[in-house]
Amino acid sequence: MKRRIIIICATVITTFSVTGTYLYLTSQQTSAPERTSSISKKDLPTSKPKDSNQHDKDKKIGSNKENFKLETGFGNKTLEVGRLTGKVSQESVNQNKNFEIKLTNDKTAAAKKKGSSKLNNTTPNNTLPSKVKPGKVNPGKQEPTEETPIQDINFYDKERVMDPIDAQLESLDIAALEEKEHLVIGADIAKLQNLIATNQLSYKELAGIYLNRIKKHDQNGIMLNAITEVSPTIIAEAEQLDNQNEPNKPALYGMPVVLKDNIGTITLPTSAGTVALKDWVMEKDAAIVDKLKTNGALILGKTNMSEWAAAMDDGVPNGYSGKKGRSKNPYSSELDPLGSSSGSATAATCDFAAIAIGTETNGSIILPAGAQSVVGFKPSQGLVSNEGIIPLSSRFDTPGPLTRTVTDAYLTTNVLMDEASQTPLSKDALKNKRIGLLSDDESNEETAILKKIKKDLTTAGATVIEGITLEELEQVDTDYITLLNADFKRDLNQFLQINRSPMSTLESIIAFNKTNPTRNMKFGQSELVASQNSTMTKQEADNVANELIHITQNELDSVLQNERLDAIVSAGVGGSVKFLAPIAGNPELTIPAGYDTESNQPKSLTFVSKRNTDIALLNMGYAYEQISKNRKNPVLTNQ
Repeated sequence: MKRRIIIICATVITTFSVTGTYLYLTSQQTSAPERTSSISKKDLPTSKPKDSNQHDKDKKIGSNKENFKLETGFGNKTLEVGRLTGKVSQESVNQNKNFEIKLTNDKTAAAKKKGSSKLNNTTPNNTLPSKVKPGKVNPGKQEPTEETPIQDINFYDKERVMDPIDAQLESLDIAALEEKEHLVIGADIAKLQNLIATNQLSYKELAGIYLNRIKKHDQNGIMLNAITEVSPTIIAEAEQLDNQNEPNKPALYGMPVVLKDNIGTITLPTSAGTVALKDWVMEKDAAIVDKLKTNGALILGKTNMSEWAAAMDDGVPNGYSGKKGRSKNPYSSELDPLGSSSGSATAATCDFAAIAIGTETNGSIILPAGAQSVVGFKPSQGLVSNEGIIPLSSRFDTPGPLTRTVTDAYLTTNVLMDEASQTPLSKDALKNKRIGLLSDDESNEETAILKKIKKDLTTAGATVIEGITLEELEQVDTDYITLLNADFKRDLNQFLQINRSPMSTLESIIAFNKTNPTRNMKFGQSELVASQNSTMTKQEADNVANELIHITQNELDSVLQNERLDAIVSAGVGGSVKFLAPIAGNPELTIPAGYDTESNQPKSLTFVSKRNTDIALLNMGYAYEQISKNRKNPVLTNQ
């Protein structure tokens, strides 16, 4: 009997052991696919990329600066799990341990560029917070919920712009505005004033058309994101001008103007693109804003910019600010808008205002103008006041216009410089002029566009001198960066304190950014830290600046004088003259020169002349523009 009981017990125990082991192994096998701690190459999308070699490189986690992604299609959306592997400074949050889950349209995901070290314009607009971890996905039920709100990493605070637009458009007949919109697209100041003088348009309707275009194309549609602030009273101000019927109107009377977001105003926030100052309204207008208002111009709003005039971090994409996100190039989502006056160039080329104002320390007007097919003019150093503008380097910072025509740039510059003369520009201004074609960058490539540039200059009466070269000045580049770091720290601290900013020092701004690094310093802030760490004294900085100015002036003066040149011209957005001229203080004028036949990329020509010959330079540019007639409006549709 005992033996039988022992056998029965042993049998029961064995049965339970076998069953338990089987269930345990089964559960392990079933749960294994749910692990998300590692992602293998085979998990990558199977769609064929444009560049197969680059695609192979992208498969290696951490081996490139593009996000590593796992894409799973469901519905008309794509789930992307991106591991952040881009450049991160020691001052930024360590994002390499975080994952991003992104919901994008399949078409957008398929069109993404590979291997870029910076986020490009095709970055999806719907992105969940970066700290959300990837989990199981039900393809049939995937929809954003209130607990996991969609947030666009490149488009912030839409309501800042849309609320004042919607409030003002309510009182207007949108159908009537859109019926007249074709009259405004591409129109220069003279045409707009004529339309108003002949009662085909009113100042109120003009402002309304611009607001409606911003609503349709900047904050919706292709979401160019060029505008950061809109005046809540622009329509009322325009209507007041309509009722006044002022005789002998100034050229800019009633013209809506947008200002780069580092130009101070008493009615709208001024931020230089940083979250730390996004709601700061200054106590007085910048000097150039006073001049614009005195001449009857209407301040429509502010434009997006590369944060801190591109002095935030080397990893920050052109046109990106923590305040509003990244602005796009309207000629193609694949093209860089350049900066730092990115939004001003976009506003000008897309007819979001009659006039846009930017600022330049080195290239910040000229480069985005060239990239976005508008006229950009950087006046001679000291001719236009930079008082009331958040500084990068007060000794170099220069405001200037971005417009659709040279004449509009001329009319605006006259106001900014307090120039009383309104003598019309001459289309004969290039006759008997010697123009030196700089032999560097795109000026070296015998393209169809360059051939046309030379032909147009010759047709306008100029003698083109080819093969002009400038000396390589590597030490100037190094010393200039060191100088900017010192100037930025000193000038910014002084500006913030004098104007009673909520942030009184660069150090306090750096500390503020660390409180929410994902938004405030998404790409790092190494350049801010480098400036804060600068120990160069004011006297040392002045000595370095004087030497740099002396070297660059001598280089440009010698070339202009030795070759008996009236101006130097450089094709494209590169070229050493565009770096040297702002340091030397020479005026620069960029004009559209055509478009690449394959990519639709705008091409440009930049004129540089002797210091304080601004009006002569504008005349030469006008003569070239009238012969070449290169500019085309962008097509504002999804690309």
